[in-house]
This record gives sequence, C-alpha cells and structure tokens, in this order.
Amino acid sequence: MIEINQLEGVHFRLPAATIPAGELAAFVAPTLACAREFVDLLLGLTRPREGAVRVFGESVGTLDEAASLALRSRLGFAAQAEGLIGHLALWENILLGPGYHQRQTAAGLDARVRTLLGWCGWPVEEARTAFRRQPEEATPFERATAVWLRALLGGPELLVCENLLGGLAAEQRRRLIDASVSYLSENPSRCSVFVLVGDRLIEELQPTTLFYLSLRGDFRAEAQA
Repeated sequence: MIEINQLEGVHFRLPAATIPAGELAAFVAPTLACAREFVDLLLGLTRPREGAVRVFGESVGTLDEAASLALRSRLGFAAQAEGLIGHLALWENILLGPGYHQRQTAAGLDARVRTLLGWCGWPVEEARTAFRRQPEEATPFERATAVWLRALLGGPELLVCENLLGGLAAEQRRRLIDASVSYLSENPSRCSVFVLVGDRLIEELQPTTLFYLSLRGDFRAEAQA
C-alpha cells in the first residue's frame, strides 16, 4: 500500500520502506520538521528532493491535481496540533467532513461514532459533554480523539497520524492505539501509519514495522525492526 524508495526531503532521508495492507507501521522522526515533511510527502502535498513515494500503487509526486485529490480522499489524517477549526465545537469539527462534504446520514454517523467511541473506551454521554468544548478549551486527549474520530468517519483505507500521541498519558495513548488496531481488524485491506517525534518508540505502540527517519547529512545506519 505504501512503497518508499531512496526518499530524501529538505529535512530527512529514508532509503526504503514498504507497508503492505493490514499493517500498523511507525516512523520515528528526530524533529517535528522531519515528521511534517514526511507526512506531506505521503499525502502528496509536496514533492521529494530525491526518490519516490507510492501510495495505492500511485507515485504521489507525479500526480496532477485531480488525481492527487482522488488519492487523498482514500486517506484519513489525524494530527493533534492542527486541523481543528477554532470557533467550532469539537463535535462540529468531527462531523463537518463526513456530514457536509461526504453527505453521510445523521443516523449512520451516530451509529459509527458510537462504535468508534466504544473502541476508545469513551462512554457516549461523557463524550457528548467533552466534545461540546472548542479546541482551545479541550484537553490534549479530547483534541486527539476528535481528530482521530473525524479521520476514521470517512472510512479511509490508510490512516496517517502525525504526532497524535504527543503529550498524552500512557493510558490515553493505549486507548487510541487499541482503537486504531480495532479499525484495522474490520478490514484487512487497511493500514495505519503513526509518525512519532523523538528518539524512541512509544512503549504502548507495538507496530508491525518500524522505521527511523534520519536527518539529512546524518549518515548513521538506518534502523528497521
């Protein structure tokens, strides 16, 4: 589903990576700039300096605008620090995409939200109270859950999480990780990518495949497990 070959951007380098359908992968980036550039390359928002990225068999760096938009419609993106509209409540942020842009029905959205909340261990009434808050009033876990829910309500084939778990307590990280695994188990054609910022893997995240992004000009051996 994702194939990377000799990828080099402004901030990082990665010789090779392959993430087939059904896998949960983790990429550890040494800086936030590395993480953001890598995610932009996966989403087709920027082009690499060198190398190639293929998602769903398409070379994302060579697509025209229409093909790029069609590709991104198959992806779900969740980043705790960005992407929420500040003057809208969390629940409005969650439902805006699938309800307005994708024209999903209220009944269908309600049923799906209940399922996803159950995977996260959120009682529905507790969530209703929490998601009335605007992003600046919400806790990091509430914001992270909101963007995660919004990403998955579209039923993406690939979930990309950028630093979603940063600043969360271990139990909160575990809830989102376990819920993401539950999402993958629904359909073996899906996969998830968690892009972490730091120098180590988060203990609760046990990916099928692990990669490390190296800073450009840093020629340490690439690690893969």
